[in-house]
Amino acid sequence: MIKRIIQTFLVVLVLSSALVIYYWRDIHYDPSNTDLLLYFGILPLLLCLSLLTPYFIYKAVKLYQQRQKAQQDRVHKSAQTQQQELENKEDLYKASENYTLNIFSAAAWHSFGKNAEIWQHMSQCRSPELDSELLNRFGLPILAYRIHAVDQFLEENSNEEENVPRLRGQRIQQLIQQQLEQHEESLRLISEQLRRSALFYDQELAYQYRMHPGWIQENYCEDEENIASIPGAVSRLNCLNLHILLADHITHEWSDLYQEQLINQIEQQYSLVSTQIHVECHFLPADRACSDFLNLVQEISGESHEISLIIMADSEIDQEYLDNQFWQNEHYIAAEYTASWCLSAHELDVEDLIPSRILTLSKYVTDLYAYLDQHQVDLSSQLKHTYPFLVLLDETAQFKTMKKILKEYANIDFETEHVICPQRYLGHTQHLAATFAAMLSSHLLDNVITINCSTQQESSYLYFKNKKNEQLNEISLVA
Repeated sequence: MIKRIIQTFLVVLVLSSALVIYYWRDIHYDPSNTDLLLYFGILPLLLCLSLLTPYFIYKAVKLYQQRQKAQQDRVHKSAQTQQQELENKEDLYKASENYTLNIFSAAAWHSFGKNAEIWQHMSQCRSPELDSELLNRFGLPILAYRIHAVDQFLEENSNEEENVPRLRGQRIQQLIQQQLEQHEESLRLISEQLRRSALFYDQELAYQYRMHPGWIQENYCEDEENIASIPGAVSRLNCLNLHILLADHITHEWSDLYQEQLINQIEQQYSLVSTQIHVECHFLPADRACSDFLNLVQEISGESHEISLIIMADSEIDQEYLDNQFWQNEHYIAAEYTASWCLSAHELDVEDLIPSRILTLSKYVTDLYAYLDQHQVDLSSQLKHTYPFLVLLDETAQFKTMKKILKEYANIDFETEHVICPQRYLGHTQHLAATFAAMLSSHLLDNVITINCSTQQESSYLYFKNKKNEQLNEISLVA
């Protein structure tokens, strides 16, 4: 603004001075010192002010409006902050909510092995292996957590599919297929329950099943009276939900046709109709992966006539993908891992399918020590042993994270040997690390109380109860 004022004043000074000089020369006027000050100083200044007055008024009005808006924004922001504080206080004093589910089968896979083997190697602080196929920017092998069995599966099932253009997507699909195989027995019993439920509760589905090729081959009777006379009523089961949890940065690489392939595969393998199979892919962002996973578990707990299979999978064993990561971190360690749960609402009963664990999601738990005491969970026996029972889902290298964790467990006298952090054994493939660690906790069955902590959901906890033994010490808590 000052630059514009100076420019305007100089222009007015030059023009007014030129006119005055030409006028005095024509009339042969001899100006005095007062005339020089008046016509070459005061007059240009007055003319400049008169020209700039509208501009000054405009700027003043605009400045006033900006101040009024800023004041309104401050008031609005203050009101929002107060409202947020009130909501946080309400959450603190809100009664805890519990959601109970049945886990019928669970599986996990890592380069360390499967299921409980993974925990054993993590407790032994096993390091990643040198990968001869993955190279850094200098052409040297890098460290990685590669599952070598996936390479064998890719070689056996090698084909040129257009919907999987990159190696990374192929490896993730192989991880998902491997997890589906781990639940074959559960899916077989679920498919039987789905068919029997359709016969009892849905006439249209019953007709579709009678015309289904899988049933025709089994020579099912088409007489409605004979079908209606099948002995024993079953609990209603309407749908099998397959939830695939993936990292959100793979969205542009993922093919939507894969969901249809999974539906066709399950339909043919278990003689189901496609209307009873629902497949959904969830692309989870890193900062909300754990909280979105807990929200999904809560949603499943309310589906009293549906059963769900959750499969999470992630892999960065791909040279093309790693070439981009090396520009940010020359020591990047890639990993791949997968885990899955077959679970349902607690009230759902599937014939011949016995839950291996009872899963309860507790929300709005503000004091963990009081919560444990309320549920009569005694950690004194666990503190006497040296094996870990505190599983940290967050990156413990950050001081603020550790400060929150120490504050959370201030009343629990644990030592360093009681703590284990699965993220250390997942390299830099951390997008779904917290979700994998939470699902992996279901495999701690050897009379151990396991507590997991995540800053994404500070007041939400999962705890597992082993159905094989009703002793209190076989409860696992996951936060």
